[in-house]
Amino acid sequence: MLNALQNHMEKLLTTEQFTYKQLRGMFFTLMLDTFFIFFIGMVSTALVSSVGEAAIAAVSMVGTINGLVSLVFTSMATGGAIVVARAKGRGDFADIRRTIGEVTGLCGAVATVLSAGLYALAEVLVRALYPNVEPLLVEYAVSYMRMMAISFIPFSVFNAVFNILRNLGNTRQSLVLTIVINVMHLILSIVFINFLHMGVTGSGLSYILARLIGMIVALLMVLVFYNDYGVTLGNFFHFKASTTREIFSLGMPLAVESLLLQGGMLLVQVYLAKLTTAALAAHAVANSILNLYMVPGNALISLTSTVCGQCYGAGKYELTRTYAKNLIRIGRVILLVTVAVLYPLTPFVMTMYHATAEGAPIIYEALRIGVFCLPFLWCDSNIPSMALRCAGDSVYTGTVSVVALVLCRCVAGYFLTIPLGLGVPGVWISLVIEWAARGIALRLRMRGDTWLVPKKAEADSKGT
Repeated sequence: MLNALQNHMEKLLTTEQFTYKQLRGMFFTLMLDTFFIFFIGMVSTALVSSVGEAAIAAVSMVGTINGLVSLVFTSMATGGAIVVARAKGRGDFADIRRTIGEVTGLCGAVATVLSAGLYALAEVLVRALYPNVEPLLVEYAVSYMRMMAISFIPFSVFNAVFNILRNLGNTRQSLVLTIVINVMHLILSIVFINFLHMGVTGSGLSYILARLIGMIVALLMVLVFYNDYGVTLGNFFHFKASTTREIFSLGMPLAVESLLLQGGMLLVQVYLAKLTTAALAAHAVANSILNLYMVPGNALISLTSTVCGQCYGAGKYELTRTYAKNLIRIGRVILLVTVAVLYPLTPFVMTMYHATAEGAPIIYEALRIGVFCLPFLWCDSNIPSMALRCAGDSVYTGTVSVVALVLCRCVAGYFLTIPLGLGVPGVWISLVIEWAARGIALRLRMRGDTWLVPKKAEADSKGT
């Protein structure tokens, strides 16, 4: 049976561009990488929850605002990493070297400007968005937001290098970076929260220091230890117009999409604020646990970025589509196995979050809705999006994502949650509807040639 499975995977994944063995090694490294990120995030959430429901609710409240800011430079890093993957597909070392420097420098500069604005406006934003919450929640939220703003500057540099290494296929090096930054965050969180009893302040401070250390290690890695492409410090301050345009052409649509998506999530958070503190905390915990189930799926998205980016850069357009379709099929099976293995362990995972008697039933109900729909809908709504972006089809993917979020999670979610009185489960039902709607639109796009034909024509014209 194992031989039959291996032969089937060889047939699906071995081509002139990659072998099944290469992709298998990359996937398991990426999955370990993604799991490590999740696990430390889960432990961090559990440590904050030990401070009390007010603390975890405050972190959840400003999490969307922080995400709104950080996704700008994160999107640029993702776009830049796709440019690097394309350059590797062409075998162009000069472009790889130049893009690594440009992406890292641009992300650091953009993050510095955004972080300064977020720090200055933290209290104004919290009071404007959550005028009716308890004073303690406001105090916690403002403090946490300001510390996260400071941490964004080193994190932007770290994240740029991290994404670039992944898209180059250097998954082991990206795993090392993950281990460094997350282990430091865990250790510092335990010290600041458990031993020094600094609460939300301790959580924010641990992010600042861990991300600073992570940035230093990332720069040493790309400049010294694994500098296979001849990157120098000067590359971070030298920009070529054509490379910069390509980075922005991929990164900015993704940034706009991310901003609109996070804006929609902010609206979700606003109507969720009408619920009790226990319900807010339960929603945050359920989201954190759901991320555990998504670990293999997120690893597949990272693999899609590397594989489709390099195939597209090499001019192998149909192979780009073939790999995307096969990764979706494989992803459905992997997520089905993941749910079957992990769902019975949910009570054990729940013990880490100090769930109250009021919050625990809400968490279980939310998870039942999301987890059992995950294998059938999630890959179709996420993997095609990354494949299309690798071909430069960012506008369509962004439009689909934003429209699906607004109609499903914002509009339908509001009516299910508040007027119909379903509470937190209403948000999760709307999430599942969003997965389905986005998946249908993206799969239809991927079946056609619209996202590839213009690129083929462009490539042909350059060839002549």
